[in-house]
Amino acid sequence: MSEQIIAYGATIERSDDGTVWDGIPEVKGVAVPSVTTEYQEVTSLDSPNGFREYIKGLKDAGEITVPMGYTADGYEQMVADQNAADAIYYRVTMKAQPSQSAGDSFEFRAFPTPELEAGDLGAPVAINLQLRLTGDVTWTRGAATV
Repeated sequence: MSEQIIAYGATIERSDDGTVWDGIPEVKGVAVPSVTTEYQEVTSLDSPNGFREYIKGLKDAGEITVPMGYTADGYEQMVADQNAADAIYYRVTMKAQPSQSAGDSFEFRAFPTPELEAGDLGAPVAINLQLRLTGDVTWTRGAATV
């Protein structure tokens, strides 16, 4: 049987301290950071056979966008988070796979920027929550079914 899952059933939460979590309302998609690594060139005159040489540099988790529907409570929280001095904690928890009792989770800190989408006359009002990540991303494998 396939272990594939769909996004429906996943959750995205926010926290001021990383211990007490509140769900973000009306989320329409899963957004998980992708960590990239810089590579610094260190080629010198004595590099073997004329090949460029590199060393690993710093990592960056970049930016992600969380698509969501507009609610007054959600927007109010996002603006308060944007005005906070420190980065906000975020947690994305996937729906459990068939062999799991709990889904995988990703935790990270980010500086949020809410962006209201320009919508058509009859379309739902939407927000793109832009998150500029800072620091590490922690992945925790979901618990296996016993």
